[in-house]
Amino acid sequence: MSAPAAAVAVIRAELEDAYIAELLSRPGNVAQRVVRALERSGWTIAPTDPQNGPQTPA
Repeated sequence: MSAPAAAVAVIRAELEDAYIAELLSRPGNVAQRVVRALERSGWTIAPTDPQNGPQTPA
């Protein structure tokens, strides 16, 4: 799967603005900031179907 260049640019900019300590200690916060930045740029973030869930053993 190849991501559109515009989305990659938004994600990269948000990650570059994050502090290393924040990436290590609060990755969830950084992920939320990335999602908000994508939404501000006009991207729609929605779950996929079927949603990922626990995997069953083979």
